[in-house]
Amino acid sequence: MNIPLLDSLYEDNEKRHQSSLFRRLPVYNDESIIDFSTNSYLALQNNHQIAEDALRISGNKMYGNMASRLISQSSPLYEQLENELADWKRCESALLFNSGYAANTGIIQAICNKKTEIFCDKLNHASIIDGSILSGAKLIRYRHSDMKHLHELLSKSSSPHKLIVTDTVFSMDGDAALLSDICDLGRRFKCAVMVDEAHATGIFGKNASGLVEESGISDGVHIRMGTLSKAVAGLGGFFAGSSEMKNYLVNNARSLIYSTGLPHSVLAYNIAAVRYIRKNPSIGKSLLEKSAKFRDTLTACGWDCMECSTQIVPVLTGSAQRALDLSSFLKSNNVKVPAIRTPTVPKGKERIRFSINLGISDEDIEHVLNIMNQYKKAAV
Repeated sequence: MNIPLLDSLYEDNEKRHQSSLFRRLPVYNDESIIDFSTNSYLALQNNHQIAEDALRISGNKMYGNMASRLISQSSPLYEQLENELADWKRCESALLFNSGYAANTGIIQAICNKKTEIFCDKLNHASIIDGSILSGAKLIRYRHSDMKHLHELLSKSSSPHKLIVTDTVFSMDGDAALLSDICDLGRRFKCAVMVDEAHATGIFGKNASGLVEESGISDGVHIRMGTLSKAVAGLGGFFAGSSEMKNYLVNNARSLIYSTGLPHSVLAYNIAAVRYIRKNPSIGKSLLEKSAKFRDTLTACGWDCMECSTQIVPVLTGSAQRALDLSSFLKSNNVKVPAIRTPTVPKGKERIRFSINLGISDEDIEHVLNIMNQYKKAAV
């Protein structure tokens, strides 16, 4: 029996196959593989001290929260973690969500509506775009890090309700937002400013709290979002900002209101990991130094690493098939680096993406650089 809806979906699968865009869930069981795909930038999943502290904090209780937080909070660790995050971010308060995706969609859906105009960098994370669509607001996308274009768009706006939202570190290009300029425009045009610190939290700044801290522009940012699933190596996303905004989100953020809370054990790990980073903030600097050496060497060998300046190092291939071929070649040499294709990046900007992390040794990096050079010579 033909079902037109299902037939159209399966035809899409076939089209993706034919254009080298079909995706599969990867499975890697070989612990010896050199992993450049993880977002665990500080390799804290291997830290025994954090694991021991998490067990102590949890009291060996592994249960889930068992209801939405607005119905019942079975774990007292929520308050501890939110206080820890607020103090780390130097904000009045923090609010935990189940993931970074849930935080972005929930925050933007809650604070924006049909009267709002959202000014969004074209390379912002998909969760920001999805939250904007859910809100019903008018979504206006400015060219990536183009402050002149953002200024032009703001100048044309007639709405009193305006939000500028940007990633601080862009996850596919590995560059950083011009936060000072964005905050200046926010003040000039009376915009609320929201930043996504997912790939910056734990790495940048004197206290490793993110690029807002490093840039010294905290007064110009009204809403900070971050995740606990990247450098922290835990699970969850969060808002950090004013107590008044937290109260508003508790009453209006649907991804918070209608989701069961995080498990007690996850909260315990998050607390232990955040406290570890706060006691050892210089580890982020070590990561950035390692990344700079890797990036500079690749560039010197003729690879196009675009405009990256962080722990994320893309290598442009220019086509989906070339990205897949290079990723496969690296895998055959015990190196895991994902191919990034459309729609995640624009057509013609396909790449492989190295996520530098502290679990990678200098010997590992030398091995990868040698493999990359072998591939380049063979392709000539």
